[in-house]
Amino acid sequence: MSFSAGFGAFSLYTLNKFYLRDLLNWSFGKYYLNDVLAGLLIVGIVNILSIYGNQRRLLLIKLPRILVFTLLCGMFWEYVTPVYLHYSVSDPFDVAAYMFGGLCYWIIIRMNPVNRPNSYN
Repeated sequence: MSFSAGFGAFSLYTLNKFYLRDLLNWSFGKYYLNDVLAGLLIVGIVNILSIYGNQRRLLLIKLPRILVFTLLCGMFWEYVTPVYLHYSVSDPFDVAAYMFGGLCYWIIIRMNPVNRPNSYN
C-alpha cells in the first residue's frame, strides 16, 4: 500500500475516533468505520514488516489470504479480547468490517500498477 493511502487511512481513523463520530452522529461512522480502517491498516502494517524483514513470502497480496488474515484478527479482537479486557464487547459485524477493510486494501493495491503483486517479486 502506498504511504499516502496508509497515512490517509490512519488520519481518517484518528479524526473519526476523536471528532467525526460524535459530530456527525452517523451510525456507520460511529460503530464500524474505524473497524474498516483498522482492517485496512493491519494488512498494510503486516506487508510493510514483511518487506522490511525480508519475508516476502508472508506478504498479504492475494484476496483469500487477506480475508483469512482479517477474519482471524477480527475473531481474536471480538471473541478473545473481551475475556481479558472487561470493557470490550463482541460484535460479529465488527469482524465483517475488518474483512471489508482488508478487501479495501486489496482494491487499493490492484488499482495502483506500482503495487501490483508482480512488483513484489
